[in-house]
Amino acid sequence: MRAWRSPITQATESLLHAQQVGEILTGLEGHPSLRIAPIEESHRHSVQDILQESLNHEKRALALYKNLLDVVTDASIYLEEFARSMIGQEEMHNLEIKKMLRDFS
Repeated sequence: MRAWRSPITQATESLLHAQQVGEILTGLEGHPSLRIAPIEESHRHSVQDILQESLNHEKRALALYKNLLDVVTDASIYLEEFARSMIGQEEMHNLEIKKMLRDFS
């Protein structure tokens, strides 16, 4: 597994994902929202609390990509592969955070 990713690295990756999805949407003649989805905030700042918030965020992203895969299956090979790629990345992130949570428990 990869080492811990800094918040800047995570934010950069999230921005890249948003740009990729935006390119796909505009290619399908859609219009991506410019709104930023709310992020869970417990207002607790221990390492364990922050990791749990991160895990919850990654689980939500994973669920959304799985939903995307369900929607596009048999409709577009490109979108299926994109969704599968994102699911793989989010599953890895989930595993990394779970491992860190075990280390801090």
